[in-house]
Amino acid sequence: MPGNFRRAGPFVNVWGMSLDDTPDASDRALGMDAAITRRDFVNASLIGAGASLLAAAAPAAAQGAAAAQGKVPPGGYGPAGGSAQKDLFTGYGGVGDYAMSNGNTKAVIDAAHGLRDGAYGARPPAAADTGETFDVVIVGGGLSGLSAAYHVAKATGGGKRVLILENHPIFGGEARQNEFIVNGVRLIAPQGSNQYGMPRAGSGPAADLWDDLKLPRDIRYAEPDAAAGGLRIPLDNYAHMDGVNEFQVDVGYYFDQASGAPKPTWLRNIWQNDLAEAPFPPEVKAQLLKWRTTSAENTEAFRRTLDGMSYKQYLEGTLGFREEVTHYIEPVVGLINGATPDAVSAFAAQQIGMPATGRTRSRTGPLPGSFPGGNGTYARHFVKWLIPAAFPGEADFATLLTAKLNWAALDPKGSTQHTRIRLGSTVVRVEHDGAPGSAEGVRVWYAKGGRHYRVRARRVIMASGSWVNRHVLMDQPASLQAAYLEFGYTPAMIVNVALTNWRFLKALDIAAARWFGDGFGFSANIRRPVIAGAYAPPVHPDQPTVLTFYLGLYTRGLPAYEQGVQGRTKLYGTPWSTLERQVRSHLATLFSAHGFDPRRDIAGIITNRWGHARMVQPPGW
Repeated sequence: MPGNFRRAGPFVNVWGMSLDDTPDASDRALGMDAAITRRDFVNASLIGAGASLLAAAAPAAAQGAAAAQGKVPPGGYGPAGGSAQKDLFTGYGGVGDYAMSNGNTKAVIDAAHGLRDGAYGARPPAAADTGETFDVVIVGGGLSGLSAAYHVAKATGGGKRVLILENHPIFGGEARQNEFIVNGVRLIAPQGSNQYGMPRAGSGPAADLWDDLKLPRDIRYAEPDAAAGGLRIPLDNYAHMDGVNEFQVDVGYYFDQASGAPKPTWLRNIWQNDLAEAPFPPEVKAQLLKWRTTSAENTEAFRRTLDGMSYKQYLEGTLGFREEVTHYIEPVVGLINGATPDAVSAFAAQQIGMPATGRTRSRTGPLPGSFPGGNGTYARHFVKWLIPAAFPGEADFATLLTAKLNWAALDPKGSTQHTRIRLGSTVVRVEHDGAPGSAEGVRVWYAKGGRHYRVRARRVIMASGSWVNRHVLMDQPASLQAAYLEFGYTPAMIVNVALTNWRFLKALDIAAARWFGDGFGFSANIRRPVIAGAYAPPVHPDQPTVLTFYLGLYTRGLPAYEQGVQGRTKLYGTPWSTLERQVRSHLATLFSAHGFDPRRDIAGIITNRWGHARMVQPPGW
């Protein structure tokens, strides 16, 4: 097989560098000593620079012993808060309400690993009874938990007392945002989930929710300045990835010697001229073009057939495509479906509109859109609806996007408000207060600020993932436990790089980039921002912007579950300093010849690690 689409092997860091990389003479040129990354670091003794974090995480035995005594190690079992969160694992967090909560921080991960390792399975920890009883306790403050609270309040007219327990320092789950201020310009970027779908007014419950939350229906995107020279810039971070929307987005493809080019070179919008300039062998070009145009009748029988085989089996076995076709699309499938095409079903690939599955996306329809902070916008609107005092001003998009959170309003002591959100609270045990069939309530234990607490509820809604629920629910039926074990998850990383300018992209006449072979991820792009009141960042090559990477962590050839385990090992075992070096080095490799200087042009780097980002659908799932 040609060297096109080469990927890292199973024992190599997914970003193409070993885990024990140490600083070298090029670090100063890369900007590794720049102020953005050296400030705010305390607890540096937690981890040696460049060392693996696997040994630094709180050991299971120590966690179990602490749990048995009703004690929580400092920094473990839920966010400790304060500047201690910015360690050599979490890294720089940006500015604003989300500065201490970029992805799964070390404290959050340590808490989760305590659950995984059975710290609370034998008996409940010693805990202080808060004396509180709620009508409903909701475990998880992501979009599922906030939505559940909305529906409870709407159905009961706000007549029920609801407590949301969230383990992160801020609500939203994977729907949160990163914020930078670069040369006086505020930039907002997504931490995780992205893209919105606006329901048609009056079309049903989804439309009612949209309007209840006062989400915008008139969404305007900033137009590129004349200096951008007509560059076509995407509205989200996905549209460009497989080239389907190249008729509306300018995408650059970087080919080096390992990916078939005689010398490193950039090619622009390769699909628009049927891959004529792409350095693929002629037979591979022909197959890729055929793959893009293969149609199928999307019937129920066809969907069941797709569900019975992997996407790789469908492409190569049923349709007769070469392996290179599968490898071309592997990064996209690996990111969005959570595992490689040999481990996910062809039906799963159909759900994200992969070619040849009978559900291909339009090349000319409206581009998918995204709010500035991704789906964190939904979370902020939910919280404003549930707790009006949480944000000042009106419940409109322009206000809420940049409004400062009133932390005290979320969970005021002695409050009678119908919904409260208790942050930094890791639920460790949930069980009926008596026999499950006759109990009148439920007891909920959680860890917060180094101590354990207990509350009571008449009902509990588990809005957390199955990887949590199966360890937390103590008296669940065996059938439910078995069902939880059917779910597999894989990690992802979202990296936002704040730039002082993007002249190097304009020099190439591209707004999105795709590359092959080893490297940091496979794609990155800038976006046209939504205009929201005073929030209107300039779209000018000389002005600041955010370059966003979405990275899947997968290993071809392994079952989906094992890909998740190995991916999390890579995700959690890589120090932030290594990630920073990889980002800077990779961008320098791609763009230095076009005017990019990593020391001068990078204003901030925020990494967002999500250990269970994607639920994987293997064949037959």
